[in-house]
Amino acid sequence: MKRALILSIGLIFTFGVFSNAMAKTKWDMHLNFSANNFLSKGVKRFADKVEAATGGELTFVLHYGASLGFKGPELLRAVAEGQIVVAELPPGMGEGDAPILALTSQPFITTNSFEQRLLYQLAKPTYAKALEKFNQFTLYTSVWPFSGIYTQRPIKSVADLKGLKMRVYDGTGLAFGNATGMAARKIPFPEVYPAMKAGLLDSMYTSSVSGVDAKAWEMLKYFTPINIVGPVNMINVNLDAWNKLPKNIQITVLEIAEQMEDEMWNIAVDGDRTSRATLKENGVTLTPVDKKFRSELDAIGDELRTIWLKKAGSDAQNVLNEYSKVVGR
Repeated sequence: MKRALILSIGLIFTFGVFSNAMAKTKWDMHLNFSANNFLSKGVKRFADKVEAATGGELTFVLHYGASLGFKGPELLRAVAEGQIVVAELPPGMGEGDAPILALTSQPFITTNSFEQRLLYQLAKPTYAKALEKFNQFTLYTSVWPFSGIYTQRPIKSVADLKGLKMRVYDGTGLAFGNATGMAARKIPFPEVYPAMKAGLLDSMYTSSVSGVDAKAWEMLKYFTPINIVGPVNMINVNLDAWNKLPKNIQITVLEIAEQMEDEMWNIAVDGDRTSRATLKENGVTLTPVDKKFRSELDAIGDELRTIWLKKAGSDAQNVLNEYSKVVGR
């Protein structure tokens, strides 16, 4: 009888250990940039906090530099289909499937990170509805410093843009290229340097931070902060995988995600300032945008938004109307 009792206790203990081992969840996460990028560092902090807070019940395996092989426009569907459980997704790259996701990527609407976050907060319910159709939702967002253009010669007017072979990262960039006479190409960030070396590109449209990441000074000599957009960056998770997590784990992850979103938006301003200083230190000339050039850019922005709204629909127009009321323009 005693032996039977001991055996029973042993089986219960073994089953408990086995069950605990099986309960642990490990998710692969696609990241677009290198481990040294500020967004990637933020994701690493998020992953470490989740692992610590859940006692290792949920862990993330981080795959930097798009090493899983997925490109930006593919990510929305890759997460939807569960090919990737979690992915860093610039929403503007998903506009081919869901035009509304390019709302926060529209040109020359916002002028600083405060306004960009306001726009995102107003768009958030609409984004959530669109993402649910693609079987995913956003854990948290970050924001990039506003995008400018890197070139081999000074750019002082819209006319100076004509003929450039420019790397862009979303549909807004392509539309801007078409409107200004550039040969714009949507190319994932890891492929930019080889394309420059091969002569396929002679310029790029991205932030000061990305310019430092890419060591832009090795090929490009001018940075013009046209501030076309401060791109929002999403960390999206597949809903099927998310719903398998215990409720207490979900609550913990969402609490950490909320804290991380505040942190990442706050550091964008500092990142822009320090990155611009680094560009200057390495010989890149920052060329200011005068009033005439700004007026030309704003006119193009108005034209492109009108075209985009025909695809994005009334939900997008409603968000923009609400935003305009708040900011008074």
